[in-house]
This record gives sequence, structure tokens and C-alpha cells, in this order.
Amino acid sequence: MKNHKTTIIYRADSLSAPGWEERQLMPSGSITDILAQTWSFSDRVPKVGDRVREYLQTGELQQVTHGREGDWIVDRVSHFSSEDTEECVIICDCQFKPIASEWEELDRQDIKETAIA
Repeated sequence: MKNHKTTIIYRADSLSAPGWEERQLMPSGSITDILAQTWSFSDRVPKVGDRVREYLQTGELQQVTHGREGDWIVDRVSHFSSEDTEECVIICDCQFKPIASEWEELDRQDIKETAIA
């Protein structure tokens, strides 16, 4: 997978998992189990036990400025690829396990390296 585009989708273990009211697909407004979607061009992929990172966008340009460990933890990882393309999709099923986590200010280097955390 190295140097290939990898799409990483984090999803809740059920549609009724905590926060379901806020997980809507736009523009239809239907409920989804997708928590987050990221991309990676490295060989670093999520593992069971990793937490889904949360990011805060601030300022006039809505740039990512802060990050923290989220309340969702990866419970299962599935890899999908095709011989027709160099792209890969990774689906991470997650369980809700809340923790106390503080927002940390990110510098530009942190932001570049946080496609997966």
C-alpha cells in the first residue's frame, strides 16, 4: 500500500450508537453509521485499539488548529483493494468508549501527519 492513496472510513458499530442524531448524509439528511473519513498516502493504517482522532476547525478560513483522542475506538479493520487500481479502502468498525481528552494545539507539521492518528 505504500505511496498509494488509501481511503479510511471509520463507522459506528450500529446506527443507534451514541451521537446518531448528528450523523446525517448531506443533502438527503438520512442517518449514516459513518463517523469520519480520512485519506493516507503512507503505509501507516489504523489498528484495532486505535482511537478516532477529532479535529477542531477555527478562524476565518476554518483551518484545523486543534486535535484530541476521540470517544470511538477501532474494534475491527477490513482492507479492500483491486487489481484495477492502486487505491485501497479500509473500513474501521468502532465502538463508543468515552474518555476524558483535552484539545491540543497542532502545528503545521502535526496537521500534515494526522491523516491517521
